[in-house]
Amino acid sequence: MSQLSRALAFGRNVPPRQLARRVWLVTKHRASDMLGAREPSRPAVKLRQELPKPLMLARDGMLRQEGNGLVFRFIGREMRFEDGRIDWTAPGSGAENQLLRMNMAYMEYLEEVDDGLFANLVDQWLTKNATLHPGAWRDSWNSYALSIRIVVWLQQLSARKDRLEPALLERMTDSLARQVGWLERHLETDIGGNHLVKNIKALLWAGAAFEGTQALYWQRLGRRMLVRELERQILSDGVHYERSPSYHAQVFVDLLECRVAIPDQLPALDAALSGMAQATADLAHPDGFCAQFNDAGLTMAYTPSVCLDAFVELGFERPKPRRAFAFRDAGYFGWRDDRLTLIADCGPIAPDALPAHGHGDVLSFELSSGQQRVIVDQGVFEYVSGRKRALSRATRSHNTLAVADSDQAEFFGAFRMGRRPRVLLKEWAENAKGVVLEGQHDGYTHLQGSPEHHRRIKVYADGIVIRDLLEAGLPITARIGFLLHPEVAVEQVKDGMFLLCPRGAPTLILTSTSQIVAETAVWWPDMGKEQSTTRLAANITDARSGAETHIYFAKAC
Repeated sequence: MSQLSRALAFGRNVPPRQLARRVWLVTKHRASDMLGAREPSRPAVKLRQELPKPLMLARDGMLRQEGNGLVFRFIGREMRFEDGRIDWTAPGSGAENQLLRMNMAYMEYLEEVDDGLFANLVDQWLTKNATLHPGAWRDSWNSYALSIRIVVWLQQLSARKDRLEPALLERMTDSLARQVGWLERHLETDIGGNHLVKNIKALLWAGAAFEGTQALYWQRLGRRMLVRELERQILSDGVHYERSPSYHAQVFVDLLECRVAIPDQLPALDAALSGMAQATADLAHPDGFCAQFNDAGLTMAYTPSVCLDAFVELGFERPKPRRAFAFRDAGYFGWRDDRLTLIADCGPIAPDALPAHGHGDVLSFELSSGQQRVIVDQGVFEYVSGRKRALSRATRSHNTLAVADSDQAEFFGAFRMGRRPRVLLKEWAENAKGVVLEGQHDGYTHLQGSPEHHRRIKVYADGIVIRDLLEAGLPITARIGFLLHPEVAVEQVKDGMFLLCPRGAPTLILTSTSQIVAETAVWWPDMGKEQSTTRLAANITDARSGAETHIYFAKAC
């Protein structure tokens, strides 16, 4: 019954049109598999002489040559092909390998290779993947992978086409037309979110790179969908509605690249970009990387500075990080000065119809001292359903209050969510020396005693003070965690007091009215990367009476 109830809770938040689209696409893919390998139809389009030019700098670090072999590196894993011949099905079938196979299909690594290796890799892909073999929709012809590869190929053709052999250029052009035609018929309107933005970008780039009636249709379709998705996905405060700083940066860049492919002005796009730019600047730590709320990693997307460089390249004015900021729709609030940066979460976990990247981090926070992160979000290690995926989303892994082993929301599978909390912002106030943030959520009211978590964070001249309490009908035990960055040395001074010594940054003292213990923990700064660290945990016997934590500056270690 619990499995049924959470499935129903998930399903009732997804619009019927999206559910119907999902059923239709899955049925279509299954039927396609039964037909066996075949070549997709080719739209009657011709490649233009002048192509849109790439906006972003080339990515690197995904591919290196070792002798006659090639070594690919994605999401913390490596794949070696000793003779340089690519097995596009590596490292094997199954959901646990799908993201790796899709990364191979993105072909973003083409940006960092010379013309000879570029031609070799494209030729190998065309030889093995030009047809729709059974199961191809899962990786090489997956709509998301297609969208990325289409834009990569078009951008690389913009830079290289005059240096490529005519036969290869013709094969690439022919395949691109077929890929865009397939994508047009398999747009990810069942998922939406950042996936659909990638689809739209591919349509716009194809519409700008090709000429012909079909290319004009791609351009018009992409533009029409873009206007609709801007209204749906970019909140009025400028944050992407999936509420992951990494995906926000990714969508920000995708929209910047959409602007490159649109021949005239689109006021709604420029307005959205301006709001996103400010959010990108504010939701970054002094180390130059983004906050890690929800599914986010330090290098899952372009860094905030690189995103803003591209924004300026298009003629916009670079926004400055604000001393105090409040993104009320997204639920992100913060404060920064020369010594302290705090970013806190007091908003919905995710959009109701797309909870895939949401975590149980309501009322959690991240903290930097100087240029060094001190208290960090758990991060995400992988997208495969299992222990690490569950831990990355669990409330007890975040810097907030957890009741027993219960979560603020009912997470299941790799990307699903049943019951989810309602979050209330009770106070946000700014003054010359700091800010006050107070919020509450009802994510635990399904438990006995119907507890509601209240948290008040006050930033003052020398640190922060956090007060937590549960409103409940009976005594409730709870736990508050503080995950430390691996480069923070921790020393217990006495009961309830710990010295936090970040490398090269001002030292902090953490004290609590509750008993605190230091535990061995791990931090996931990026997909596939794990570092050992420490979590300080305050255990509360009756959270109705509340607990108070002070974090303030001390002398250097």
